[in-house]
Amino acid sequence: MTPLLRAGLAGLILAGTLAVTGCSGGDPNAGLLRADGVTARVVPVAGAPALPDVVAATRRIGTTTLALVPREGNAVVSPSSLVLALGMLTEGARGSTLAALEEALGATGEDRRDALAALRGALLAHDGDPAAATGDELPDRPIVHLAGQVVTDDDYEIDAAYLDALADVFDAGVQRTDLASEAGMDVLSDWIRHHTGGLIDRTAIEPTPDLRLVLQDAILFAARWQTPFDPNATAPRPFTLPDGSVVDTETMAAMESFGYAEVDGWRAVRLPYVEALHTDVLLPPAGTDPAEATPGLLAELSGALDAATPGMVALSLPTLDLGPDTLDLLDALAAIGAPVGCADAPDLSGIGPGDLCVLQAAQQAVLRVAEEGTLAAAVTEIGVGEASAPMPDHELYLDRPFLLTVSHTATDWPLFLAAVRDPRH
Repeated sequence: MTPLLRAGLAGLILAGTLAVTGCSGGDPNAGLLRADGVTARVVPVAGAPALPDVVAATRRIGTTTLALVPREGNAVVSPSSLVLALGMLTEGARGSTLAALEEALGATGEDRRDALAALRGALLAHDGDPAAATGDELPDRPIVHLAGQVVTDDDYEIDAAYLDALADVFDAGVQRTDLASEAGMDVLSDWIRHHTGGLIDRTAIEPTPDLRLVLQDAILFAARWQTPFDPNATAPRPFTLPDGSVVDTETMAAMESFGYAEVDGWRAVRLPYVEALHTDVLLPPAGTDPAEATPGLLAELSGALDAATPGMVALSLPTLDLGPDTLDLLDALAAIGAPVGCADAPDLSGIGPGDLCVLQAAQQAVLRVAEEGTLAAAVTEIGVGEASAPMPDHELYLDRPFLLTVSHTATDWPLFLAAVRDPRH
């Protein structure tokens, strides 16, 4: 096993519900409150007619989010994790906010719920212990571990119907803690470490008295290639950076039978895992940034690879160890048509009392690719609360040269005029 795919073991195994959490360490689900008598709905893929629309929306959300990341370095996003977190938020939305979120997610009402439940169920067929996913060796069979929860501030009471929806669609519950304290952040972090097998260590949410709840979604993926790369063929090979300079990077190589496709100058190869899942690697035309891929292009390439007859492909692929960088999602939420920021005055009254809005939103993701296979994890967190001050009707920031006047009010006689070009003193 290479160090690239080696990670620490997870914390403790999932347990049942106990009393209120309040300190770090121990079982990250201790104190989990779940809706009485509500079990997660089971929906087969064929029984969710809106599933293709939600998949298309997820692809659109992913490419939109990726395109917003600064292009100076690498970027990893998890569209599925963001969609599931938005799905939890949507259960508390009402009016025009609900309509906008459902448009972003690609489906409405029970069709949306069934599609998300079916997608979760299809992946949970490969569920496993996070510690097994991130041990010294990749598991013999793929592991896709999903988890979601809502953490509320100690004094905040969420609506009973919202608690029901969390359990019904997302198999999720609620924990309580002090979201204004570092101890409260430890509760968020303990949950993250457990459900990512230690690949992601710390919450990206900052404690503040304005927070009322934090939605957390986690995904952990570990799988072996159907045909592993030969470590002896891995060697430094040239890689051209965006600025045109060439560097050597550790690169795997193989001559194997793979699915291959070309669309609009983009070239793609499909690498299957031992079962159920695959990776597509896509090379854009020279001079095109990878983040310029559109949802339509990805769908077309995926369809072409689905239909491709495997043929011998000479492939070179750099080994990867990306993340966990923190991606601020507030701009992404606006770009995908989710008007939930405080300036949008959203209606999230289905969650609980107060004029709620999204104060913080972040995603952390890890991606490791080596000869044996792939290890990846992501956590999406959405911090919901009440703005500490009323939102202004207008904004004026005097951050460049400006004019200042002093006048007599009754006559409007100007007493002083000042052109301020450099306010330092």
